[in-house]
Amino acid sequence: MAERLFAGNDELFGAADAVSDIRAAILAVDWERTAAGPVSEWPSALRSTVRTMLYAASPMAVLIGREGIVVCNEAAREIFGDAWQKAQGKPVFESLPVARKFYREKIDDAFRGRSHRLQDQPIRLIRDGEATTCWFNLGLSPIIGDGGEIFGTLLAASETTSHIRTRRALTLAQERVEVALEAGGIVGTWDFDVRSRKMVIDGALAAQYAIPSDEARSGILIETLFENLHDEDRGRVLAAVDEAVLRREKFHSRFRTITSDGALHWYVASGRPILDEESGIAGFAGIVIDTTDQSEVAAALVDSNLRFDTLVEAVPQIIWSTDRHGNHDFFNRRWTEFTGIAHEDITPLLWTELVHPEDHDRVHNAWSECLTTGATYDIDYRFRHHRDGYRWLRVIALPMRDAQGTITRWYGTSTDIEDAKLLEAERELVNRELDHRIGNLFALVNGLISLSVRDQPEAKPFAQEIRERLGSLHKAHRLIKAAGNDQPVPLQRVMEEVLAPYNRSGKDWGVITGDRVRIRKESVSAFALVFHELATNSAKYGAISAPDGQLFIALHRDAEGVTVEWREEGFVADRDSRERGFGSKLMTAVVEGQFRGTFERDFGPEGMRLTLRLPTELFQERDDDPA
Repeated sequence: MAERLFAGNDELFGAADAVSDIRAAILAVDWERTAAGPVSEWPSALRSTVRTMLYAASPMAVLIGREGIVVCNEAAREIFGDAWQKAQGKPVFESLPVARKFYREKIDDAFRGRSHRLQDQPIRLIRDGEATTCWFNLGLSPIIGDGGEIFGTLLAASETTSHIRTRRALTLAQERVEVALEAGGIVGTWDFDVRSRKMVIDGALAAQYAIPSDEARSGILIETLFENLHDEDRGRVLAAVDEAVLRREKFHSRFRTITSDGALHWYVASGRPILDEESGIAGFAGIVIDTTDQSEVAAALVDSNLRFDTLVEAVPQIIWSTDRHGNHDFFNRRWTEFTGIAHEDITPLLWTELVHPEDHDRVHNAWSECLTTGATYDIDYRFRHHRDGYRWLRVIALPMRDAQGTITRWYGTSTDIEDAKLLEAERELVNRELDHRIGNLFALVNGLISLSVRDQPEAKPFAQEIRERLGSLHKAHRLIKAAGNDQPVPLQRVMEEVLAPYNRSGKDWGVITGDRVRIRKESVSAFALVFHELATNSAKYGAISAPDGQLFIALHRDAEGVTVEWREEGFVADRDSRERGFGSKLMTAVVEGQFRGTFERDFGPEGMRLTLRLPTELFQERDDDPA
């Protein structure tokens, strides 16, 4: 009878029987039909063990025989989930098939006389209809009779799920803290005990100084730990600690330290006071941040700013900058020296009021266009000086762009060119006077030639040639003047001027093709004479003189110089007249003697080809003439 498992003295347990629910579950089992057999036939050792288990407050169960027939108390049914609610009298392998292997091994060991003690054993359970993993401390022992017989396995359990989850949450939180510390450049944490003057540091910070972890956890005298600080900072930081203790305030200090690898680092240590029961300072808890990179960047920035300040104050120009919208926010001292306006009186648009009224619109339009397009700002205008009225400035500014190409600022210079402008005006006046006198000189020479021809009519052809050559020189002079002072002159333009007198009936002589090249100012007159002689000879003996004649001129430039090909077609060449005249002598004197170049003539049945090879120093380095 199963009733034999329960005490008959109700006074012992009280009216509210603590095992009433489990009693009903056990009494509902027809034990005779189970492998355990009727309760009345159980050995006394087994019944005694089961009775003790049923009345135990801790979760326990008896697994009878090798089949592991389950008899469990109410506490076990509560923690082992839904499967154990109806496990009484059934093999454990049937109630918990997922744990078949585990219970098979442990029951077999119990029948070998072995016990097991397992900590934080994970078990997959069904609780309230939901599958979940729980953790238990388990004890499994054999149930042994007086004669040494083994009747089953006693299972005792205590759940550690809450402990395991708390421990895992704490581990995860610590990992997150470590990640946050690392991401924030935090080297480690520290705790300072005021009474013992010992500092406890974490493993990461201890590793920086090659301090054993046991020593770091037990605490190090602050004076000993601070031996790793830079000599110039050690005393200051110790004083800051004592000051924070005295004032019961937060601690914050920036210092240099030498790590175990001998490297110099900049650290920032911060800590909050910890108060004792009497509101006194018990210690500090804080962190250490490595600011070496930031300190190096800051030092480089200070050095860069110092170099910039030194440079902008050393140059004679006004240095200025604006934001991306063109609002001025910086001027060096040259601004005040030029305008007489102090820095504190400068406003973003003050400069516009100092531009000469006649230049204002031109300057405004140019600056607005540059702000819109990002083009280089390069302009001359008059700007008000504090003493000398308006003076000419050369103003140049370039935009600064970010990685995406967006303009973020403008930096510019303003150079006083008043003296250069005055010199330019004086030179222009002198040039006009010289041009006038040179024109008069050419006119005078032509007049003298005309007077001479009257007395010697036979010299008229020779005089005409002289006049034409003088005319070519005069044209060359006009080209130099038109190009401006010290400016090169396009070679094509020289040829067009020389050939212009021969254009007639709508026909322009000379098809000029090839590279655009420009002649240096000092060689223009000599080039004009050379091509004048070539055009004159063509008009006398070559293509220009023939009804069907054609003239082709090709220019080619390479690294060694310029090649000019003068090709005449559509006439019968007179080799003797072209090679023995003045023009041939002039070509030799100018091209070979003055230019240090070469020339070759080729005569054929259909015309003549002349090739000039001229050195690169006669020409401007870049061919950017728009003509």
